[in-house]
Amino acid sequence: MAYKPSMRIHLKMEQMSLDIRPVMNLMVVLIPLLLAGSVWTKLAVKKLNLPPKSAGLGGVDTNKPTEIEKRLGLTVIISKKGFYIGTTSGFLSAEENRDTQSAEPSIPLKENGEYDFEKLQAKLREIKEKVLPTDFVDKETIMITAESDIAYKFLIKTMDYVTSFTDEEGNEQPLFPQIIIGQVVT
Repeated sequence: MAYKPSMRIHLKMEQMSLDIRPVMNLMVVLIPLLLAGSVWTKLAVKKLNLPPKSAGLGGVDTNKPTEIEKRLGLTVIISKKGFYIGTTSGFLSAEENRDTQSAEPSIPLKENGEYDFEKLQAKLREIKEKVLPTDFVDKETIMITAESDIAYKFLIKTMDYVTSFTDEEGNEQPLFPQIIIGQVVT
């Protein structure tokens, strides 16, 4: 005896459309939330003058001056003891150690162990006033070097303090805008 086929076995397939509105609503809310929560960094660009490539390996150095130029060679060295300020003729000694030739920095650290950037800028302003009437070729240039274990933030902060200063009227004045980055070789 044959049984009657069941009606449940033969279900008709219905087409359903996908409802993507909840996903779209989530994206509309999530994207602005992520953008508002992200950290935006402001990048600053400092113009640096790198030393010229030497003419090693048999090349001809075409950058040699034809006549002797007077150079100041102003250098600031950042060390763990403080700032050393020097020129081609030698380094400045600290104010309290003027009579001795010691290895003390020109501007020692503050009593709390921080660098004295204001004193550095004041000393460089004095040097700038003395150098302006001279005929040095590099009176707008300063070389900044740092010991190998000095934090990068101190190098950048030093660059900020040596490039310009604010005068008594509140105007920004150039100090030594051309920066050369050097390396301390021990």
